[in-house]
Amino acid sequence: MATYAVGDIQGCYKQLRKLLEKVDFDPAKDVLWCVGDLVNRGPDSLETLRFLKGLGESAVCVLGNHDLHLLELSLGGIYYRRDTLDQVIDAPDCGELIDWLRQQPLLHHDERLGWCMVHAGLHPDWSLKKAKKRAAAAEAELQGPGWREFCQLLHHVKFPIKEPAKEDPTRMLFTAAVLTRTRYCSRDGLFNWDVRTGESSNKKDKPWYAHNDLAWAGDCRVVYGHWAAKGLVDNQPHVLGLDSGCVWGEKMTLAKLKKGGQMKIVAQVG
Repeated sequence: MATYAVGDIQGCYKQLRKLLEKVDFDPAKDVLWCVGDLVNRGPDSLETLRFLKGLGESAVCVLGNHDLHLLELSLGGIYYRRDTLDQVIDAPDCGELIDWLRQQPLLHHDERLGWCMVHAGLHPDWSLKKAKKRAAAAEAELQGPGWREFCQLLHHVKFPIKEPAKEDPTRMLFTAAVLTRTRYCSRDGLFNWDVRTGESSNKKDKPWYAHNDLAWAGDCRVVYGHWAAKGLVDNQPHVLGLDSGCVWGEKMTLAKLKKGGQMKIVAQVG
């Protein structure tokens, strides 16, 4: 049995299948971790969702910001200029795919392997235990009767730049933003939601994984995606970044995850 992790797919179904063929992926014994952003911008979001859903327990997918955007679009939300999600919305099995998608987690942890997976990042002050608790609360919203209102809020509010108090109604929105949108933040937990490419001009900002004394760093190693501008990040002790920009004409990357937070990059396709 092997556990593989793949970077942001974003509807690049053909490249995903080529990657899996390179390692003779066998869903009867192997598991595929997907770091989120399964859909959008690429040409085959519908086939990607159908394939991953069909893998059953052999696919472990966390939600990314584009996946949450698809949930909002299924409710009549606003399309963005580069969206390629009509094929999903118009599909006869759209309802089934949306129901499957919103049951996927925002954070996945395998204690045996010593690996945790999120789409974008973690808060510097969150231990793994706290991160799992925060994620579970947001997941309950997505999977519960209020999921429609929650998904709409995710695309129509300004996210707090620091963690709100426990009783603050925006607390779960902040959690979802941290897990699906993080790039830069300060060590004292101020998040910069504006910088998407290039470097932050704030001297206190660093990539979320680059600060000293990260609360979660001793609990696991984190595999993530989301940050195509950084490309493959395989030289950091606590993280593995796998968004190597396939949908932007670069490559899709597959890593084999091993016990103790060890890994090996096993295949790339463009």
